[in-house]
Parts: sequence; structure tokens; C-alpha cells
Amino acid sequence: MDEAVTTPPTFKRSFSERIYCVEFSPYEWSQHLICIALAKEIVVGTVRFQDEDDAVEDMAYSPIRTFHHDARPHAIAWSPETSLSIVPKIVTFCIAGSDFKIRLYNSNLNDVNMFEILEGHKDYMNAISYEPEGELLASVSDDHTCKLWAVKENQKCVSTFYLTSPGTSVCWHNEESGKLLVAEKNGLIRMYNVRSHQAIMSLDSGVVPLTAADWGPNPLKVASIAAGELLLWDVSRPSRPLDERTLHVEGGLTVKISHANENLVSSIGWPDNLLKVVNLKSKVVVLCGKVKLIGGMTWHYKLPYVCAGSDRELCFWRINVN
Repeated sequence: MDEAVTTPPTFKRSFSERIYCVEFSPYEWSQHLICIALAKEIVVGTVRFQDEDDAVEDMAYSPIRTFHHDARPHAIAWSPETSLSIVPKIVTFCIAGSDFKIRLYNSNLNDVNMFEILEGHKDYMNAISYEPEGELLASVSDDHTCKLWAVKENQKCVSTFYLTSPGTSVCWHNEESGKLLVAEKNGLIRMYNVRSHQAIMSLDSGVVPLTAADWGPNPLKVASIAAGELLLWDVSRPSRPLDERTLHVEGGLTVKISHANENLVSSIGWPDNLLKVVNLKSKVVVLCGKVKLIGGMTWHYKLPYVCAGSDRELCFWRINVN
């Protein structure tokens, strides 16, 4: 695909302020929920597409609740406890802020709206992630640590892993309890057993800076972006990447594997804030979009939509996979 040819979003929604991050809920039972973080407000809403609901014309976005936030948001994580199909409803998520604090929000969308503050990091956090059981939250920071928080008990930090450089990404194994992936800016990606505190595997990209990594629906596949290069790993053969390709000649910022299709990987990088989606099977860039100011990137749980914040707009691209 010609780099200069960019595809406009399939759908867009405008907001009154700049969007800093966005996250679809990554769980089947709450897949319609989206969290949009503005400078001082967190908006939780639902998104439905015509692909799944014929009553919807194109796309329907409905805000549900707005929460106040005291600092510029850096990252969002949805709790697996979130569900609108039970009574009372539960909406639970965390926001990592520029004041080095994590705020844990709990709401029943009625009379209960609480938040707790998790403190302990000494520098900016780059990523946060709930374990699939919802008991622990992991966070990584520029302070060279990965911390685990007991979000259901006392919101205290229960464990700290000391890193060799700033932590850029953190993800949990979606099938095996207690396995955690931590990516560092110096190119190292380590898997830890959080129960034994042991590193069980490490991958070395050999390229710096490593700005992001992701663990997809297939736990054998890890994708990372380092200095604009997309690296794909098979963790059963960790000695070297399966595939390497330069996607962003001036560097990449973020990378995400689609929840619905393990062969689709999206990234955003420079120049021009280009959002690219690569089909790993055909090894082709199947979409090249563009955002104004980078405000996060997220995949829908089930449908082939990637969403990105673009200054004051939320942009959705539908990926056509043959």
C-alpha cells in the first residue's frame, strides 16, 4: 500500500476536548463499553455497530456516565468485574494519571460512585492491566518498576518487580493465571510468574527504544514496536523474532493485536501520526489511517474495528479481511 494514501475513518465522533486515551472493554460480557479519557474527565459510554445490530444505522455511540479526574490521564484498564447485564450494574476501571497515581473507579451507575487512589510510583506510568480474575492490577512506570496492586483487598501495592529501564507495557496471559509480560524501553520483554516472583522467559528485541508490546489472544504470539520496527515473536521459540519489518521510519509509539483476529496488528508512529494495520498472514499493510494528535488506540473485542483518539475526535476504522 502506498504510504501517502491514507484511508479516512469509517466513523467519527467529536468531543469538546482533546482525547488522551481510549479503551474498549476487552471482555465478552462488556464488549460494548468504551472508556474515553479527556484532560479532567473520564467518559464511559457504549458503542454499537450495524455489523452486530440491524437496528443501528452505521454506528451508535451513547455516553453513560462522566467521572471527574484530577490529572492528565496516561492509561486506562477495564476490570473484568464490569457488567451492565447484572443488577446492580457494575462499572469498574482504573486510570493512571500524570501525578503518578492510579485511580480506581467503582460505580453502579446510580447512587454508588466511588474512587480509591493507589500511590507508590515515583514517575509516569506507561501502562496498567487487570489480571483476568480481577484480583490484581499491574502497572509499569518510568521509575523502572512494575507494581502489583491488590485492588479488591486494601488497594495496597503487594509486589514490586525492579526493571533495568523504564517499563513501557504490561499484559497478562489470558489463559494461565499469574503469568505477566513486562516490556522495557531497553528492548527487553520478560514474562514473570507473579506467584514465585521469577522471570520465566525473556525476549530481546535488539532495537531501542522499545515503546510498546502486546500479548494477543493467542498466548504464543507477542508483538512489539521498537524504533518503528514491528517485531513478532513466537514464545515457544524465543531466541529471535519470527518477523521484523519497519513500519514507521521515524519511530513507533504503540502496538496492539486485535482481540478478534490474532493476525491483525495495529500501530501508530511517525512521521505523520500514521495508524497502520498489518495482516500477519498475508504480510501486507491492510490499512493506513492518520490521526491529528495521538490519543490512544484500541480494538473491539469481537468486530474488526480499530479505534483511535485523534485530538478531539474518536475515529473508528473497519478492517476488511479477505
